[in-house]
Amino acid sequence: MSRVKDNNGNKRQEKVAKVVRYDMNIRGAYLAQVIPIEELVKDIISYHFCCYEGKRKQFVSLILNGTDYTFASGINILEKLLKIGYPDLSQPYPKLINDLDKIRRFCNALVHSMLDTSDEFLAKNYTDRIRLISYDERGQTNYRDITRSEIDERLEDCLDVHFALVDIRAQVRDCILTEAEQNKTNP
Repeated sequence: MSRVKDNNGNKRQEKVAKVVRYDMNIRGAYLAQVIPIEELVKDIISYHFCCYEGKRKQFVSLILNGTDYTFASGINILEKLLKIGYPDLSQPYPKLINDLDKIRRFCNALVHSMLDTSDEFLAKNYTDRIRLISYDERGQTNYRDITRSEIDERLEDCLDVHFALVDIRAQVRDCILTEAEQNKTNP
């Protein structure tokens, strides 16, 4: 359905389109970093429980990609596995679980908020931020400005966590596969 727009309507649409594109750069960049982090957590869990690749992939598909799994539950499982089975692996990364939880909380804030495209926000013509709108349990409206510099800092944190998880995954995988090989040769 097309409508005839006056000049003010076209300008508003242009401003909204600009904010939406910037939102994709800000939230999209962060989510693109978080997705592989969550998958690395699943990989570590799956390698711990499954030494056979086919069963490991099935475990990921049926359990870790299932409806009951959450990123929060994955972080809790990872924390327990590291404490119980691999305490030496967590020593180089003492803040890993806290950092993962911080990433998860910020991710939830991003995905459970609306982009502010109000006339009041658009009138400010910001070029370095978006504003997100969310509601708390009391029904209050919350506004949160997210700047490009904040996202860049958070992306650096995500990269550090990503590399730590890659290292832990490799070590868990090697440990489990070595143990499986030893069990084959020494039943």
